[in-house]
Amino acid sequence: MRKNDYLLLLFLLFITGMGYLFHGQRPATTEKILVVQHGQAIIQKINLQNVTKASEIKIPTAHGQVIVNVDSNGAYVVSSPCRDKLCIGQGKITKPGQTIVCLPEEVLLTLITPGKEGTIDAIIR
Repeated sequence: MRKNDYLLLLFLLFITGMGYLFHGQRPATTEKILVVQHGQAIIQKINLQNVTKASEIKIPTAHGQVIVNVDSNGAYVVSSPCRDKLCIGQGKITKPGQTIVCLPEEVLLTLITPGKEGTIDAIIR
């Protein structure tokens, strides 16, 4: 290798290190809000930081009730009166942006961050 090759390698390592430092400086938000919807209506908004112990939410639907387990880390569906039980198989949501959907019962569970609440995702013409 020549001298210029070493300088190029050193420059690339410097740029990579600076990118790593700036990327690591973003504040990581641990606050998550669980939004529980039935049809078009929002039933509850739960700040998961305020949840101290696991609890159940019972959502009444036309065919029975959907039972959701909520803890400080996330939420999952325990039982549902729907036929195929896909909402139970979707598992636990723990990261903002994840959702659980039960289409037959029209139930939607979404985890969001407080800053992203009510912001526009995209505009399509």
